[in-house]
Amino acid sequence: MLDGGTQVMAQWSIERKVLAGFGLTVAALVAIGVVLTGTTLNLIGANAAAARTQQGLLALERIYSVTREAESRQRAYLLLGGADDAAARQAAVQRVQSLLEELSGHVVADETVRARLPALTQHLTTRMALLDAVIDARRRDGPEAAMRQLAASPGHDEMRQVQELVTAMEADLGQRLAHRQAAAQTAAARALALLGLLLVLVAAALVALYARIRRDARERQDSEERLRAVVETAGEGIITIDAAGRVGSFNPAAERLFGYRADEVVGRNVNMLMPEPDRSAHDGYLQRYLASGVPHVIGTGAQVTGLRRDGTPVPLHLAVTEMRLGTQRLFTGILHDLTEQRAAQQRQDELIDDLRNVNEELRSFAYVVSHDLKAPLRGIGSLADWLVSDYTDKLDDQGREYLALMKGRVTRMDALIDGILEYSRVGRVQQPPVEVDLNALVTDVLQMLAPPPQMAVHVEGPLPTVVGERVRLQQVFQNLISNAIRHRDQPKGQVWVSCRDAGDDWQFSIADDGPGIEPRHHERIFQLFQVLTPRDRKESTGVGLALVKKIIETHGGRVWVESQPGQGSTFHFTLPKQRPLTEGVPTP
Repeated sequence: MLDGGTQVMAQWSIERKVLAGFGLTVAALVAIGVVLTGTTLNLIGANAAAARTQQGLLALERIYSVTREAESRQRAYLLLGGADDAAARQAAVQRVQSLLEELSGHVVADETVRARLPALTQHLTTRMALLDAVIDARRRDGPEAAMRQLAASPGHDEMRQVQELVTAMEADLGQRLAHRQAAAQTAAARALALLGLLLVLVAAALVALYARIRRDARERQDSEERLRAVVETAGEGIITIDAAGRVGSFNPAAERLFGYRADEVVGRNVNMLMPEPDRSAHDGYLQRYLASGVPHVIGTGAQVTGLRRDGTPVPLHLAVTEMRLGTQRLFTGILHDLTEQRAAQQRQDELIDDLRNVNEELRSFAYVVSHDLKAPLRGIGSLADWLVSDYTDKLDDQGREYLALMKGRVTRMDALIDGILEYSRVGRVQQPPVEVDLNALVTDVLQMLAPPPQMAVHVEGPLPTVVGERVRLQQVFQNLISNAIRHRDQPKGQVWVSCRDAGDDWQFSIADDGPGIEPRHHERIFQLFQVLTPRDRKESTGVGLALVKKIIETHGGRVWVESQPGQGSTFHFTLPKQRPLTEGVPTP
């Protein structure tokens, strides 16, 4: 079952991309609007300028036409003398003046045409004045005089000048109109190209955004499938709730843990999975956390009790995490069944109790050995001493041999009991360790052992200072060195004591040139009561090396031997370099 929080997160991500696409579209439309507005304003300006130019051309044509009409009306008046012709001629003159003013307004932006306008006005004024003079002569002197004055008048030259100016101005305005129309068409073409480019870019961006959304959707679907597989195959129960405590997801492990199907739990309050009083208190915990931010179990792990469908409680370890999606808050709980762990803990507690009882019995055994066994043994030893002192002269050689054998057995039994006591005490009581100078310790051991003159013991180089229990470390060196001395097979012998740096440990070696040990016995000699030499040849309890092994291991090290028959033996053991002084070490 997919986590509800993941679904919301994925949906929110897609919504953001859709909003981004909408924003891009709006921005593109705004840009298109700006471009269209600018283009429209440019076109309007260009069209307005073209319209003014066209109006100027039309005004020029009308000026020339009206001027020609005024000349025609003049000739008609000269020939016929009609009042209508005179009035029409006068109206044409006034119309020319009006058209000149209109032309002046249309060619304000055309410098070349505007520069020719005063000359045109001057020639038209002169032409109109000449027409007026001829008409006045007709009224005053008659038709013949008016015709003579007309023939002598420079009116034809003035009209030719007017025609040339009008033609030149029309050419200028036509050229300017063509230029403005071409500029307007170019601006329109550029605007359309830019508009098309913007549309293509917007379309490409939308297509890319759509492809990205499709890809994200596929990736989200793949991620959801993977997450669903992880959640559904997880060994721990996984439950998601919202801020109101309603269950949003309930994976198969949770179904097995509580005995409910997911559809029986999803949408209901999670406190249905809790026994009292947690069921009643849970909503309060959640609301206080939402209000204050102070967690009860959120962000930490806690051991809680769940309630199965059949009403049986189940011990659980609960880890809760919070996820924020905008204003929405979701909580995911991971539940681990502690039933087997509790049972294992109970079994461990029972074993510890049994071990404690065994230790108590061992202490009682040590007390019995120390008092009840050694007391009669001391009596036997005293009796043997009394017999030797009082009856030696009355016994034959065999009797004296039996007495000596009895005293040896008593001595060996006493040493065996002492060894068993020492072995049983190692590891039973803890005592704070101290710093031990092994140079001084080995010197004390050699003074106590007092090796015979034919046995040389060499201490190679300075030995380090270690942390441990001095008496136990002294027993280690004493047992190993005394074994090397006691088991030599030649009249003379040598023992070497050395140490080397082994990284985190110190490695100590005690070597001898004795008879050596077969490899098949290298492990056996560290077992309790194991001896290699028959007891009638060498007195040995079989406890010494077992005691060494136990002491070294309780100090955090290890011990082993390297040896071949006839090549001597080297016993190695390690001790940690770093060991806190507050850590207890076994001591009797």
